[in-house]
Amino acid sequence: MQDTAGIYEFVGIGEMAETLTHMLSLNLKQGGLSGGRQRADLGRVEQLVLQQARDYLSKVREGFMLSVRATQVTHPRELRYLLERVLTDWSQLSQELGLDTGAPGEEAGARRAGVGLGMPTADHVLHVERVRYQLLAFGMAAVAMGYLPRLPAQQITFPHSYSDPPTYADIPVPSTPGEMLWRIEELEQMLWRLMSADMQELVQRQYGPLRRTYGFFEASAWLSQQEAERFGIKSQRRHVALF
Repeated sequence: MQDTAGIYEFVGIGEMAETLTHMLSLNLKQGGLSGGRQRADLGRVEQLVLQQARDYLSKVREGFMLSVRATQVTHPRELRYLLERVLTDWSQLSQELGLDTGAPGEEAGARRAGVGLGMPTADHVLHVERVRYQLLAFGMAAVAMGYLPRLPAQQITFPHSYSDPPTYADIPVPSTPGEMLWRIEELEQMLWRLMSADMQELVQRQYGPLRRTYGFFEASAWLSQQEAERFGIKSQRRHVALF
């Protein structure tokens, strides 16, 4: 049951990513046709898609936090960067995982009740399952970032590609934990900008981050589609009228 749920979670991420790239493509093309005029406020569908994308990236960040190890970091400056942004408050994470037993006097009672020993209490099972999806989200994001430079040209739909054929080959793959966190943060920041900024302004002033964000979700959608077909699951392709 958990394996099946994980597959459908994987497919759902791909469908969200595909819908988001369709939305961004339409917005970018509309902005170009309108001569750069300020776009109207986001509709409910756009807001929902962007919120789903932000929720997904929150899981990606948490999965990264669960995965990163200090032994993977070789440069003191990068370690300081990670410490400032990630390795700050493990007590809160312990509480979320059901590992914080509270005061010393409560520890024995908690152990007798089976908390922290793998006993099937409702809260414990819920938290462990949630962590599983955080790691799945991070794993999928890492694969998408790694595959992005090799995405086939016929799959690239970014409206402002200036190479023929279009390519993402110039976008580097994160090779250290610090670079991975930097890319995650860039994706999060760009999604916030998409909530309010004019698309043409983003093209002119934030071209690199916008293109990397678009490409990341485009690669995520394509990889999910390929794997869904391999698992025998037909992903329902979404063509949503956003305007």
